[in-house]
Amino acid sequence: MTVHFLRTWFRVIRSHPLRNILLILTTAIGTGALALSFQTTARLDRLVEETTGGADKRVVIANAEIGADGELAWKMPFQFNESWRDLIASEVKGVKSVSVVNQLPMQQIQVNNTYWKPSGVIGTDEHYAAVMGLDFVEGSFFSQANLKARDKVMVLSERAAVMLFGSAAEANGKTIAVDNGFRMMGGGMAGGRGANAVQQMSPWSNYTVVGVYADPTRFEAENYGISDYITPYTSMLPSGMNFNMPVRMFAARVSSVSIENIESAVRTRLDEESGEQVKVAVWEGSPSNPGVSTIEKARQSLNDLSLVTSGLGFLILIIAAFGIVSGLLVDAADRAKEIALKRAIGMTIVRGTVDLSTRSMALAGAGGFIGLVIATILSAPMRDILIPYLEALGITSGDLTSRLFEIRTLLAPVAALSLAFVFSLLPAARAASSSIVEGLKQ
Repeated sequence: MTVHFLRTWFRVIRSHPLRNILLILTTAIGTGALALSFQTTARLDRLVEETTGGADKRVVIANAEIGADGELAWKMPFQFNESWRDLIASEVKGVKSVSVVNQLPMQQIQVNNTYWKPSGVIGTDEHYAAVMGLDFVEGSFFSQANLKARDKVMVLSERAAVMLFGSAAEANGKTIAVDNGFRMMGGGMAGGRGANAVQQMSPWSNYTVVGVYADPTRFEAENYGISDYITPYTSMLPSGMNFNMPVRMFAARVSSVSIENIESAVRTRLDEESGEQVKVAVWEGSPSNPGVSTIEKARQSLNDLSLVTSGLGFLILIIAAFGIVSGLLVDAADRAKEIALKRAIGMTIVRGTVDLSTRSMALAGAGGFIGLVIATILSAPMRDILIPYLEALGITSGDLTSRLFEIRTLLAPVAALSLAFVFSLLPAARAASSSIVEGLKQ
């Protein structure tokens, strides 16, 4: 089959070299455009998957209401409690996993006599890694036992581990001194100054690194509030203190259910559980940015860009396919006598149709192969063209992953061959079924 195809291709090229080379180049341009569009959509689809969770959404469920100014009006005292995490996870349709989320006040950290100011610290539970889809390169996420024991443990992002210790492997198991900002006072008899004398207790605590997770994209980290430093939300409390940390919000991973439906279902279930009206606000994004629609805007913009690039590629390829068909008609006219002679000695109309269509597909196959090579070469420049558009959405160049070859681009030459066959079938059939007598007169 392959040998026959190659022989056909060489015969076609020899018949009208200049015309057929131009047709091949036209098809190569169309196929290359489509292959580039497939490269782009593959990258954008991965970007959507990595930065927004694909079909899933990651939402914040807060014990508050979002005001007209976008600020949160918290319910005081907080109505949420730890047991509601399991309630929401198991009884609210569309919710896959839930974790407690608190933003912790860590003023500074110290490593090897160097002080750092954390950009943000998240206090959470053992389910947070599943909610955010964190992948670990060293160690693991802290456990429920760490949470109950109020252990002072911490997981770091890979970039934080490299910054503080040089590598993820070096960071795992190391100690970080943390200033939580609390200045606790205790009574005593220090220095014999009497019962009312006070002594200031150090606000510094030592946290042990138990895991390092792979860096999410900057867009994902910023828009979902994924901190470089994550600890058990109970770790701020001394182990002997009989006091529970308040819970004011949850983070949840949900399926493709609207935010409004999730909010309504959560409010209804919590009202039933508590016997009172519970304040509930739900939004997709970061705990610190209620009601911001950046993620949905980015998701829709990326999907629209994928559709536009694919549509343009197909349009160019269809135009190229029409060029091949026009070449087929000229070829059939030039070979009218040859076709008539073959039919006169027994060639069927079907065989003649296949012969003419094969010639068109030979041109399309050559153009498709060249176009695929061109698209692979232009892969990097095409990626650079996308960067300014993505930066307008808050996505950095590092967020757009690149591969030397996208498997999806193989669909471009397949599409070129398919279009050449479909578009040439009817003209080839008409040429093959033309009158033998008229053909012999030419």
